[in-house]
Amino acid sequence: HRLGQVGLAGSGGAYPHTLSGGMAQRVAYAAATIGGARLLILDEPSKGLDRASVDQLADLLLGHIDEGGLLLTITHDLRLARRLGGEVMVMREAAVVESGPAEEVLVAPTGDYTRRLLAAEPSRWDHPWMRSRAPGGSELLVGASGLAKAYAHGPVFEGLDLEIRAGERLAITGPSGAGKTTLGNALLGLTRLDAGSVTYGEGVGRGRLQKLYQDPALSFPQQVSLEKALGDVMRRHGVGEAEVRASLERLGLPYEILRRRPGQVSGGELQRIAVVRAMLTRPALVFADEATSRLDLVTQEQTVDALMSEIDESGAALLLVTHDTDLSAAVADREVAL
Repeated sequence: HRLGQVGLAGSGGAYPHTLSGGMAQRVAYAAATIGGARLLILDEPSKGLDRASVDQLADLLLGHIDEGGLLLTITHDLRLARRLGGEVMVMREAAVVESGPAEEVLVAPTGDYTRRLLAAEPSRWDHPWMRSRAPGGSELLVGASGLAKAYAHGPVFEGLDLEIRAGERLAITGPSGAGKTTLGNALLGLTRLDAGSVTYGEGVGRGRLQKLYQDPALSFPQQVSLEKALGDVMRRHGVGEAEVRASLERLGLPYEILRRRPGQVSGGELQRIAVVRAMLTRPALVFADEATSRLDLVTQEQTVDALMSEIDESGAALLLVTHDTDLSAAVADREVAL
């Protein structure tokens, strides 16, 4: 009955890993409120959710308030904060730097940091690497024909054709569970397909397809220093320390940060180091899989700016998987919606 109230009637027998992010968040809401709890504390509840799923979540939470409940929401999602309204506190370095009604703080802030936060929304970006259309006549990097993939719950995509050309910036968008990551992995040869074929152009040699993960910690060995982890890539691709040092400096990082292990740096710092590592291979194509969805807006802008500046300079192509349509519009030349 409780699952039916959150739009998940008939899902009682499903396992958590078979649910999309939005569905899982609604199950969590049902579990948290089934005992009649008045106060809900939500810690980044919209992480990894597409816009439609965030709207569904906001409707549930506003319904909780209408029934006399209380919400304490911790989030970097300004859109969700605006939907929920109420009182807002903006924090930086463990201190509250601005507070007040949401309709004032998130529309016309008085504090410098809050103004910087609002300016970091992708719809307000203005960077030299941004462009209105892709360069024409480029060579084919990746060609996909008749792609099909299904899991136990049913087909993800069928009969899908796609091309990515040198220097192009392509975004794959769509709701949670639509198969965005599966398609990106299939194009890089990281996922076995049920049908169809993927072919690569002459410029796609060994190591020239690179992936940036949503959680960069998963792509670094945890028990060794970052310097050692990058050293393997440097030796394999003939890159010297001076080039790495210069790349890190461009991204606002000191070389000495590499002497730490992955768990000793922030998520934003680690993702920028992952960008450096990917670009050391001089890639033809970079696949960024929700690579900034776990970051606050300011850190996201810094990280995307770092990545796109490197891509713009190198001429590499970009395959971006994202649920953020504003980010897609700011970065991509072309969008494929699943």
